[in-house]
Amino acid sequence: MLTQGVLLLNQVVLLPIQIRIWGHISTANWYAMLAVATMVSVADCGLRTAGHAELIRYAHNPVDEQAKTEFQHLWAWIRILICVATVTLIGLDLGYTCLYAKTPYLWWRAALVVGVALETIVYVRVMYLDSLELYRQAEAGYLLLAAARLCLAIAALTFFHSPPQVLAWIWCLSGLFAIAQQGRLCRRTGLLCLLEPMPAGLSFRTLRIARYTMVDPASSWMRAYVPVLVLSAIAQPVAVTIYVALRALFGTARQMILQLSRYASVQYVWLKGSHRAVLAETQFTLCVLFAAFFASVITGIVVADNFRLASFWLVGSDPTLYGQIAITFGLASPLYAYQILQALMLRHGKVHEIARRQYLYIICLLIFSGIALLTKSVLLWLILILVAEITISLSFMLRTPSTTTSAGVRGSLAALVSAVLGMSLWLFVRFEPFDFLRQSTPLAIAYTLAFFSLWILVVAALYLYIGHDLLSEARTLGVSAVGAFFNNRPERPAND
Repeated sequence: MLTQGVLLLNQVVLLPIQIRIWGHISTANWYAMLAVATMVSVADCGLRTAGHAELIRYAHNPVDEQAKTEFQHLWAWIRILICVATVTLIGLDLGYTCLYAKTPYLWWRAALVVGVALETIVYVRVMYLDSLELYRQAEAGYLLLAAARLCLAIAALTFFHSPPQVLAWIWCLSGLFAIAQQGRLCRRTGLLCLLEPMPAGLSFRTLRIARYTMVDPASSWMRAYVPVLVLSAIAQPVAVTIYVALRALFGTARQMILQLSRYASVQYVWLKGSHRAVLAETQFTLCVLFAAFFASVITGIVVADNFRLASFWLVGSDPTLYGQIAITFGLASPLYAYQILQALMLRHGKVHEIARRQYLYIICLLIFSGIALLTKSVLLWLILILVAEITISLSFMLRTPSTTTSAGVRGSLAALVSAVLGMSLWLFVRFEPFDFLRQSTPLAIAYTLAFFSLWILVVAALYLYIGHDLLSEARTLGVSAVGAFFNNRPERPAND
């Protein structure tokens, strides 16, 4: 969780510095190239999510050669796929630059791709080391990579006004350092070595599971980076920088929801297995509603600011375009609570159902990208992004097989409430009927905070109405949690 926070800071902190030193054009080009380079991060086709059972079996029984062989085959394919994707991406870039554009090749672009590939390997090994109960040491190394990269980039930009190529080499060299540092930990386990020989009998049969494992990382990559690539093709550079900035800001809500999804799904399955169905339903539904509410709070803060504080963050940006992109993220963020439902489906083994919905999202986004590239309309592209988010969200929330929870229906209703109130707030702020909505004086900020608090109370009241029948169980759960806290012992859910 801490590492993800540092990774978010990479954009939240670096972006305004980059804009001030490089300008919007060079900054937009940097993030467009970074989006292309991150294709390598999904080159393993999601195989990183497989092999954990075999790895655990071998760790507990070193004589289990079958488990060792199966995992070695999987690890070999992960390395092969990442290597092939890296070489292919660099080769295509080199060929386009030298043969088509007929300009000298900038090798720092290759360094950026290599840096992303190395970081991907580091992250994959962190996931496997977690299964070997070495998560704390592995996570510390990944955190060191993220923090060192951030500090070096800030120093290079602030003190030396370094161009993009310096940051690309920082990405590459810090990745090499992280690989070396993590290699010491891997050598202790005797597994996950980067240069270990390929196992005998390597077969394409190992890749059969990729049609299910690849879809989630692919959809996550498309959600984050396809809008950046399309905007870089159809819009002014300022649109790209605004989108990247707001993606990082609303990313706090997404990261919180992802962390909450792991807790909520595990607790639901455990409580249901303990024959505490009512408490399971209450706790799970409250998690979904809280996720949507937290995203709504972020939306309210961004919209109520009305590009006043943000103008210091994004110097020289377009306030109108900022407002359009902000409301797109604001309407989509509460819908991201579907991740909690997806995590529950994963706990029930519904991998095929998850893959089907994710493929639907990928197809929608690809079609919408083509439409946006043809029409070259930024506003239409933002609307289509929102439509794609609504599609995948409702496909999970309104159709959750093998579960009896009503959390999906309540979550979709809460997201609708947030959308209506969020759009109302955005329209109200946009027309600025009161002076305090556009002024930056301390008194105006105080009035804005009061107005925002009133809006939050309205949202909270409607959310309470949506879950009013859960309040008695929620009160019991809260009392149990408080009692466990003051008694200094682990929290135990109360009986029905």
